[in-house]
Amino acid sequence: MSILSRLYVHPVKSMRGLPLSHALAGAEGLTFDRVFMLTDAGGVFITDPDGQSRHVRFADFSAPAQPGEVWGNHFTAYPAPETINTWLSGYLEQPVTLCWTGEHSHRRVKRFPAVPLSFADGYPYLLISEASFLDLQRRCPAGVTLTQFRPNLVVTGTEAYAEDSWHHLRIGEVEFEVVKPCSRCVLTTVNVEQGHKHPEGEPLRTLQGYRSADDGNVDFGQNIIARTTGIVRVGDNVEVLSTRKPHRYRAGSPAITPAPPPQAADAPVTIVYQGRQFTGNQRDILLEQLELQGIRIPYSCRAGICGTCKVKLLSGDVAPLTGSATASAPWILSCSCLPHGDVHLE
Repeated sequence: MSILSRLYVHPVKSMRGLPLSHALAGAEGLTFDRVFMLTDAGGVFITDPDGQSRHVRFADFSAPAQPGEVWGNHFTAYPAPETINTWLSGYLEQPVTLCWTGEHSHRRVKRFPAVPLSFADGYPYLLISEASFLDLQRRCPAGVTLTQFRPNLVVTGTEAYAEDSWHHLRIGEVEFEVVKPCSRCVLTTVNVEQGHKHPEGEPLRTLQGYRSADDGNVDFGQNIIARTTGIVRVGDNVEVLSTRKPHRYRAGSPAITPAPPPQAADAPVTIVYQGRQFTGNQRDILLEQLELQGIRIPYSCRAGICGTCKVKLLSGDVAPLTGSATASAPWILSCSCLPHGDVHLE
């Protein structure tokens, strides 16, 4: 028999989750899940973990709402008081704003326009089975915890990856629909306790070896939506109401292979992107340096896997941090390349 073994909410997007014994499952997700997030000066979400604390009340979030963005999805959200944002900016050493969705989120799931969405990446719920996680743990040479994947619903009593074939299920009295596998990003390599990335990109590197989809994404867990509402509790039965053909996976090429750092890493360099010129450095990846200039490059995984952040290298040299970063030259992955001197990009 399959049961709900763990239940988590993540009040602030990308930060540590809170284990619960029960929660209200609504169309927007579990109550209080990802209703806050940190954004940069341009309103785009950031994922830096925050290890300290301050207190702020819902009533302190001010109107009017301001623009925000998650993965190219634009909406409005309510900013925290300036005292909170100033403290967070000092702690993270960059201008940030803590935002709240408001009592009702203005976001919607792209494939389901009637389904509201908090600040979660694309869907209200993420489900993972303990059997699948244990299989990953056995394969991965590094220590890995379930919380690195930031699930909402954890199920036990199944075979590994049985959830790949689920379509409709009932947890307690609440019915859910499994929409798609969850493609994973570099955030899974961050230890939620210390906030440090694994130096060899684990467990994403291991997952890439056996969970690579045809579109280049690396999948683990399932994105789901609620078809009814109600209270879900740890210990609830999980009943699979219908199934479908699961995705097929292949072994991916070893993308996360750290390369030696370039020489003279502190030397200033000239970076030109689509005719715009600025002074950069040889320490930070191109994607981050472009973002600091207000240049928005599409990205998804930030780990040299998905290929979304590719730019064309017209001249100059780069130091690749992953095996895939320069595999399609002159196109390079801006998330995985350091400038190795002056570079001209398009």
